[in-house]
Order: sequence, then C-alpha cells, then structure tokens
Amino acid sequence: MTASDKRFLISAPGKVILFGEHAVVHKKLAVAASLGLRTYLDVAENTSGQCHLKLPDVQVDTTWSLSELDIAVERELLEQQHPSDMPDKLKQQLETLMGETTSVAQKQAVMAFLYLFILLKNNNKGDNFGLTIRARSTLPVGAGLGSSASFSTALATALLMVFGHLPESFATSEEKDNAWLEIINRYAFKAEQVIHGNPSGVDNAVATFGGALSFRRGEGFSQLEGCQSLRLLLTNTKVPRSTSALVAGVGAKKTKYPAVVDPMLDAIDGISLQCVQVFKQLQAGEMDTHQVTSELEELVDMNHCLLHGLGVSHPSLETVRSVTEAHGVKTKLTGAGGGGCAVSIIRDDISEETLDAVTKELQSHGYDCYQTSLGGVGASASILSNVQDEAWIESADRHTLEKLIAHP
Repeated sequence: MTASDKRFLISAPGKVILFGEHAVVHKKLAVAASLGLRTYLDVAENTSGQCHLKLPDVQVDTTWSLSELDIAVERELLEQQHPSDMPDKLKQQLETLMGETTSVAQKQAVMAFLYLFILLKNNNKGDNFGLTIRARSTLPVGAGLGSSASFSTALATALLMVFGHLPESFATSEEKDNAWLEIINRYAFKAEQVIHGNPSGVDNAVATFGGALSFRRGEGFSQLEGCQSLRLLLTNTKVPRSTSALVAGVGAKKTKYPAVVDPMLDAIDGISLQCVQVFKQLQAGEMDTHQVTSELEELVDMNHCLLHGLGVSHPSLETVRSVTEAHGVKTKLTGAGGGGCAVSIIRDDISEETLDAVTKELQSHGYDCYQTSLGGVGASASILSNVQDEAWIESADRHTLEKLIAHP
C-alpha cells in the first residue's frame, strides 16, 4: 500500500456516567462506560504536500502546507509540560496557524489538532507527504457524553499511526495491545488538556480503553472486569443546564443538611460498588446476563431517586422516566442532570415494537433518542478499501460504520 492510497477509519466512543454522578465530587465511587455512539476520522495519506482538516460539527475546513507545520519544538519539554505552559513563541505560532475562529469549540478543536501534530510529527514522511483528516460523529456535541474526549482520542490515534508511533497492525488486530492503548490515552489526555484545561482524564480513558471504568476522586480509575455490551436507550432532552450550578447546589445541601445528605451520597457510593460487584460475578459465572440486567435496573432506579432527592433532576428528565416506566423500562439521569441526557437499560425481552413506541413518544416531546450500546470497544482503526471513499463515509449509516469497527 503506497502513501497515495493509504486510508484508515479511526474511531473512539463517547461515554456515559452509569452510576455516581455528583457523589463523585465528594470522593464517592462512580462508574462510566463507553457508548456505541462514536467519533470517526477518515484519515488519508497522499502526496499533496498539504494538510487538510475538515470538522463539520464545528464548521472547520482548513488547509495548511506541510512546510507551515514544520515547527521545531523541544518534544521532551512538551511531553512533561501542561499544554498551557508551552513557550510563548510556540503558542503564538500555533495561534497564527489557527487563524480566525468563530467559536470556542472551533478554537479548541483546531488548537488540539495543531498541538498534537507538532508534538508527534517526524521527518520520515518525505517532502511530498500530504494528509487529509475528515471527521464524522454520531455523538451529540455538548450533551455531556464525552464528545471532546472521543474526538481527542480518535485524533491521537490517527496522528500516532500516521507518524509511525503505532504500528499499522493496530488497524488489523482484533485484540489491541494494552501498551498501544496506554500511548493513545497519554496523547488523548494532552488534547483534552488543550480543550478543557484540567480534565479528570476519565472521559479519554473510557474513549481509549472502552468497556467500563470505576473511579474515585484522587485515586485514579480501574477497568471493570466482566463488563459486557448491553443495549441502551439514550435520550437527550436538549434542556441546557449549568454543571457548576448543579454541583454547587448539592454542596450547599450537604453543608445545610449533613445528617441527611451524607447518607444519600454514601448510598450512591454503595450503588457504584454494587455495580462493580455485579460485573465481577458475571465474569465468574455466578450471574447470567439476564440477572445482571435485572440488578442494574434496580440500581438505576435507586440512583435516580437519590439524585432527584439531591435536587439535580428536572421535569424533562421526569417525563422521560414516566414514559419509559409505562413500558417497563428503567431510566436515570446521566451526568450533571438539570436537563441534559437520560439513560435507559433495555432488557433482552423488550421488543423492537416497544422500543419504537417509547422512542416515538419521547420524540413527540421534542427529545432526541439514540438506540445504542453500553460498554463496547474503545479506540479502533480499520483499513479502508478503494470503494470506501469520502462519499461512502459521509453516506454510510451508523450501523454500517459500527460493523466496520467491530470487524476490522
């Protein structure tokens, strides 16, 4: 395969907080899992001598000559520093390359790309090397589903592969070497730092490793053993909310009513711990998938009720709960609450007809619904054939793209 026809489809999943929202701020355990909804990057090497970046979700369509991007940097220093501490000269050079932007999201995405490109590029590609990266996402942006971490992880994977820091076999191996994933996660976190300043690292870890992770503030994260893919209905109420205001509200309740709120936070901690135990029992053969789903439904119900008691639900989220409950489907808010998204566990015995009826009723309220999965693969790459061109990538439906990821 020559440089002129080498093309990859790189992708990484979004994430959902399954259990432990708000309690995690107070050093309680939380559980996050990957989604079937993903960011996809169509990566094509060519001989144009140019770099073309196209990110439709944030209206970016920019081309640079490769000579413009040939900036000398002290890589070891950049590796050790937070991106915000980059030398002033480099920051000015990157801002000049970025040019005019019309939104914060544009600026963050382009700066993350330029920073990783400068950090990872090498001189092994020759004078005629060119690169085109086009993004397509099935994740809603700004919905608390880890869309920026999904992009950061896919971007890190793409540039690591392009510049030979990851082997091409990453795209053909069904089992991903953990050492490869650790490298991807490191650079995905760098991109997240460019975008968010001081992210927790959880979102990019879920996007990189997939499956589910448990995490406690100040203690890092652990992969959940035994996590298997589960069906999920994700509902975006599209009601805007302020995460900081909601977090502050819970903190104020904790200060005013410690004897009431502390046990509620402890109960949420217990729910997360029980989730970890459930998946361990599944792995050990002590529970089957049906039993796991049934127990997760109970945990979902209890967790939402506790969050409601903490004051972070919203009438739109209660509407989602009411609609799904009428059809025997358990739902909880996910993320900050106060609007945003809700997550529903779909048992195997829930028919497609029932699911369609639930979806139509929720859509009648103006909500967006996504039938997807929980706990799937993390960062992934596939080698594209000649027929899988730009037009094919843009027109392929979500399920076609997901099958390509499942069977590289």
